[in-house]
Amino acid sequence: MAHRHLIDSLTSHISLYHSQSPNPNPNPNPSPRSSILKWFSSLSIHQRLSHLTILHSSFVQILLQMLSKLHSNNTHGCFILLPDLPSRDPPFLPTLCFKKSHGLLARIADSDTAGKLIFDSVRLFESREGEDDVAGCSCSVRNLDAVTFSEELVEDVDRFVEAMDRISGGGFLRGEEAELGEDWMELNWLKSKGYYGIEAFIANRIEVCMRLAWLNSCGGKKRGVKLKEKLNVAGVAANVYWRKKGCVDWWGNLDSVTRKKVFNTIIMKSAKTLTYEVLKVASSASKDEVWLYSSGMGVDKLLGYNCTASSQRTIRTFCDDTEFGRI
Repeated sequence: MAHRHLIDSLTSHISLYHSQSPNPNPNPNPSPRSSILKWFSSLSIHQRLSHLTILHSSFVQILLQMLSKLHSNNTHGCFILLPDLPSRDPPFLPTLCFKKSHGLLARIADSDTAGKLIFDSVRLFESREGEDDVAGCSCSVRNLDAVTFSEELVEDVDRFVEAMDRISGGGFLRGEEAELGEDWMELNWLKSKGYYGIEAFIANRIEVCMRLAWLNSCGGKKRGVKLKEKLNVAGVAANVYWRKKGCVDWWGNLDSVTRKKVFNTIIMKSAKTLTYEVLKVASSASKDEVWLYSSGMGVDKLLGYNCTASSQRTIRTFCDDTEFGRI
């Protein structure tokens, strides 16, 4: 066992060394980096966020598994995903391997400001929320299927690119990628890491989203059925973002009297159904689900969906109104 730990530590430190060293042979063909960044910079903040929105239930569940691993081990760690070894139970997620970080590796992770920027900007939500009646809604984390990000991540494009370059070791948007249609696409810079942190896993998906959105917007080469399917999903994800943003903005623009009427109407009509749903989920929730909702480091933190700065004020106002009985 000690021999195995020694080998793991050695390979991790070698990987860290290479990630911190400048690439002596940078890709001589940075295309389409300059084109994508020029296009991305021309967008408004909310257009950028709509293109970065991820609609992928399995991806969200893997993120939650990663969070649970980090929490249960109470330390930073690295992961590797094995899509070729799916779990035996639905939804047949890829096998997730975890390795703790110790010593220098843990200290480097703790001081990683780029990774912190990416991680802290993540927002999870349910894409179909509000489409059905209350009976069709659920408060289970299993229903979370979408990811978007806070304004702070993309309001300064230079800062965003700097963070992505830092996490990717300078590989962000470098070179062509031929496998964008794969479900668990790992870009070359992520593959080279071997084991990687949750921040790199998220950054990898951000870059995939940017590449797909750019292909959709600028008419790039669209080869293969799988790629076309992913491009369609990317378009749907952007629409999901705008619908969610519209709901948040609508609520934020209501006065307190109207909010109270809406809130009371929903509660009066759906109290029995809502109570049943809460009790059902609470009684069947796993330990991981209970932690994810109760801990300040779990989904409770990531569920703070934030479309605009005004929506932050809306959330605070909503809490204040509830506390003082105005809603």
